Amino acid sequence: MSRLGPEPRVNSKFLSDHRGQTVRLTAKVLKLVGDTATVEASDGGEVAIMLSRDMHIEDTYVEIIGSVKDDLTVKALTSINLGNTLDMKAVNAVVEYAHSSKGSGVLA
Repeated sequence: MSRLGPEPRVNSKFLSDHRGQTVRLTAKVLKLVGDTATVEASDGGEVAIMLSRDMHIEDTYVEIIGSVKDDLTVKALTSINLGNTLDMKAVNAVVEYAHSSKGSGVLA
């Protein structure tokens, strides 16, 4: 696997700006079926995540580091379990700030 970091933090709105790139997506797990997870991004949008066979999502909230595909699904490279409670409004505020003119490059 290639070296990770720093990856831009995204929500569902910003996925289209990062096709073919590796990103960080903090999300709430809605459904796990086989090697696919359906998650809710910090802005409320649903995203399909293609998981590797050795990936184990155990918590309600996760950070997915993965590659954005042309269809705006994400092929996960790794995941970080974040627990069962998380302030998604705060997460979304960080994502929005990172993509603003004030935050550009600060949270890369």
